[in-house]
Amino acid sequence: PNDAPPPVQWPENGWTTKPDLVLKGIPYTVSPAPNKNVIEWMTLVTPTGFTKDTWITSVEIKPSELAVTHHICVSFVPHRPDAVYNTFLWVDKQRDDTGAEVAPSGRKILAPTADGKGQQLTGRAAEGVNPNTGTTSNAEQNISCYVPGRSLSDFRPYHAALLVPSGYDVSWNLHYTPNGAAATDLPEVGLTIARESPPQRRLIETGNAVDPTTFAVPPNASNYAPEPAVFTFLADAELHWMSPHMHVRGKDMKYTLVFPDGKEQVILNVPHYDFNWQLGYDLAQPIRVPKGAKLVVTGHYDNSANNKFNPDPNRTVYFGNMTWEEMFTPFFAITVDKSVDPRKAIKSPRNIDNGA
Repeated sequence: PNDAPPPVQWPENGWTTKPDLVLKGIPYTVSPAPNKNVIEWMTLVTPTGFTKDTWITSVEIKPSELAVTHHICVSFVPHRPDAVYNTFLWVDKQRDDTGAEVAPSGRKILAPTADGKGQQLTGRAAEGVNPNTGTTSNAEQNISCYVPGRSLSDFRPYHAALLVPSGYDVSWNLHYTPNGAAATDLPEVGLTIARESPPQRRLIETGNAVDPTTFAVPPNASNYAPEPAVFTFLADAELHWMSPHMHVRGKDMKYTLVFPDGKEQVILNVPHYDFNWQLGYDLAQPIRVPKGAKLVVTGHYDNSANNKFNPDPNRTVYFGNMTWEEMFTPFFAITVDKSVDPRKAIKSPRNIDNGA
């Protein structure tokens, strides 16, 4: 029709927003049929080339081979003298015939059971992480992740940016999933850059929010609920974006703000989580969150035969990196005054890393 809006003029080369700077990774060829159909998580370090402190106002991560890309997360990290550039690094983990991770030899980790005797864990749950609850130490540098359905993080509507100090490096966290056809991925990150210091600092909380040493979804459980994840605000902030992340047995996730006076407000409820469409949700109006408030995130898993994406309803599912294992990762983003130390803005359920 004549009154239709004009066609969208997209930037060149497949970007959603035109970048001021493109940082490139290096090519990785995904085997069509690796051993046990597993390609372990990999890390890659590349230089930023920044010779001065730089405020970044948007980040877009663009894999070239979407069909085999589970996720790509990008962080900015201080340069280390022993950094090895442009080299993929990973750890080959012990796995059973199905590809699930098994416990290191001789190690016994017990999960609570109703009879009090405990259940020996296998898989990533037996590996364990530092269980100490504390303030996130790297929220300043964790900038964005690509997952199916989400690639762009734009801070400009909130007059906010991420600070990348001079000389920092790019740390890439990459996870590929083979699909029977060889593919070579070349990931890129597109950045827009502020000309002057913004009034607000953008922080993104990421990472596993459950205890991987005890997380275990029972066989055929249709509505398993892990322990809620609780994030405490240590400074006044505005919350403006959320994005649930689970794997194929994820069923639902809900974010609830609990204010210091006890008032509760559900700010996001995703009742039908879909691993293939991991959307980010931008609030129409950011929510002012006072110091002392808590963000409580709850969710459920469907490990039954009713879940059409479930590869095997008859096995216990533990925490792990692979799609057939599970995660509970409630991403969210806040802005705080740029004078706030990013390491002292949020108290997280446990140490934070890039989880996807």
